[in-house]
Amino acid sequence: MEFVRLKYANNKLINADIKEHRDVINEYIEKKGYKYIGFVPVLFGPSGKMLEIDLIFEPPKEEDKTKSTKKKK
Repeated sequence: MEFVRLKYANNKLINADIKEHRDVINEYIEKKGYKYIGFVPVLFGPSGKMLEIDLIFEPPKEEDKTKSTKKKK
């Protein structure tokens, strides 16, 4: 498994509009061939907002890497 930590700013007055996770997930799936497993909240602010999460990815298996390189040729 591989974990990628994302941190969000805590604004006391408004909710966060977060989109960074989409870029990270797309990069790992499309460019690296990983499988997205899910996320785990790892830090909460005083109001209960998630401030940090770990995105969880499964690396491609060796046989999947071999298949993808053969297809590209």
